[in-house]
Amino acid sequence: MNTPLITRDGFPRSDIDVAQVRITRTRIIRLRNDLKAVMSRIETALYEHHASLKAKGSESANGTTGSSGSKPEPNDIAFAVVNTVVQHSPAHEAGLIKGDKIVKFGSIHAGNHQRLARLTTVVQENENLPIEITVIRDIDEAQARAEVNLILTPRQGWGGRGLLGCHISLL
Repeated sequence: MNTPLITRDGFPRSDIDVAQVRITRTRIIRLRNDLKAVMSRIETALYEHHASLKAKGSESANGTTGSSGSKPEPNDIAFAVVNTVVQHSPAHEAGLIKGDKIVKFGSIHAGNHQRLARLTTVVQENENLPIEITVIRDIDEAQARAEVNLILTPRQGWGGRGLLGCHISLL
């Protein structure tokens, strides 16, 4: 990047393609500038994220007594798994797939699902109404996972049994 493109006499060097080197150097400089801009955006986002976590942590610390921060909240623990999903069912249309681990199903989470009994109640009470679902989905064999938010609308008359069109079992 710093090697001169001209000889001591002021003529272009004959052993390199000066025009191509200039184009390449310009591209490298642009890419470095783009990288700096992206890194700056990431840094800003990280500061904002950690500030919100800190604020959220202080709110939860004010409301609890004697809690150690190492134990995960019940809202973050999967409590059920999707075993099967029928094609063209409400579950299929919402984006549920076999193997999804349910973390949140409407207001239901690992701390209050009562062996999935509340899940049945919530589905029946919300027929034709959207329910927010949070699932943990395995992305690949390398055990990479993603948290996915879905909207599921239980309904009759989709051409199969039940309101959802999937089988869910307790983890």
